[in-house]
Amino acid sequence: MPEFSLARFYMVCTRHPHLLVCATTLTLFAPLIPGILVVLFFQCMAALLSPANRKKEGIKWGLVSYTVAMFSFATVLTGMQLDIRSISFIDNREFPGVKGVAPPGPLGYQSFIWSGALTLVPNLMFILNNWLADAYLVGPSSDCALSHPGV
Repeated sequence: MPEFSLARFYMVCTRHPHLLVCATTLTLFAPLIPGILVVLFFQCMAALLSPANRKKEGIKWGLVSYTVAMFSFATVLTGMQLDIRSISFIDNREFPGVKGVAPPGPLGYQSFIWSGALTLVPNLMFILNNWLADAYLVGPSSDCALSHPGV
C-alpha cells in the first residue's frame, strides 16, 4: 500500500475538488453525529420520563415510543451512511468506473451501488424519520395553544 503524503493528496484533490469537500466534511462531522444523536435521545427521554416535567399526569407513552422510533431510524441511517462512506472511500477508492454509468473513484462506486440494499435502507430510514417528524409537527396535540381559542 502506498504511503500517504500531502503532495499526493493535493494532486488527487486538484483533479477531483469534490472529494476534498466530501472528505473534509466527513472527517469533521462524522465522529460527532452518533454522539449528538445519543445525547439528544437521552435528554428527550429524561424530559419525558421525569416526574418534575409532568403535571399530575402519567407518562405519555405515545411520545416515548415516538422518540424511540425516531432515534432508531436516525441511528440506522447514520450507521449505514458511515458504512457506505467507509466502503466507498477506503475499500473502493480506486473503483475503475463503468463506462457511461458511473465515473471512477468513490463517488462512482456510490452511484454504482445506488440501487442495492446498502443504500436503499438508509434512504428509507431518512424518509420514515422525516414523515415521523412532519406528522409530529402537523398532528393534533392537546397541549397546542392553537387548539384552545381562549388562550
